[in-house]
Amino acid sequence: MTDMDSSEKNRRTVEAYDAYAARYAAATEPSRSPTGSDALDGFIAAVGAQARVLEVASGPGWDANVMEARGLEVERTDVSDGFIAVQAERGKRVERLNLLSDDLGGPWDGIVALYVIQHIEKASAPDVVARIAAALRPGGTLLLSFQEGDEDFIEHGSDGGAYHIVRWPRDEMVALFGRHALEVGWERRDVDEEGVWITVLAHRS
Repeated sequence: MTDMDSSEKNRRTVEAYDAYAARYAAATEPSRSPTGSDALDGFIAAVGAQARVLEVASGPGWDANVMEARGLEVERTDVSDGFIAVQAERGKRVERLNLLSDDLGGPWDGIVALYVIQHIEKASAPDVVARIAAALRPGGTLLLSFQEGDEDFIEHGSDGGAYHIVRWPRDEMVALFGRHALEVGWERRDVDEEGVWITVLAHRS
């Protein structure tokens, strides 16, 4: 799989999530994402009540549930038909959105993009970050996580899926944000079996 082009890596990654979605939702229900409460709480406080929020890669939807319970209007989106189906079974509407190619709409008060940019080819990431920034209103808030490092590889999960993973040096990602008027105001580093994760809150100037 290491010789596949970027579109094939992306397709295989989405297929892996499609197959794993129901089991992942069952294993994590009804918790928030592993970023923990402080990151999501900080985001909710930053955007304010009744804010319009785009959630990219909504997954099982647990974070969206928290945000909606706190008064936010959340547009749930995902590229995985598996996760879209999981949420549909609970009566939640999830729009299909490919972060690489689809219109992000907006301007949004906030965008949540947790556990997604690590699957995007490094050459495509600047365009993705630019499009995210353009979809935020001035003063809007971004909550995003990425894996720290400097590798590009295929990860074979315990679920049998093959996931394309791209890790970023912290300073490179922050510099990329800065080139698109996104200023990091808060960050946190977490370590798990997959490696080091950095979660940031950034504001569009």
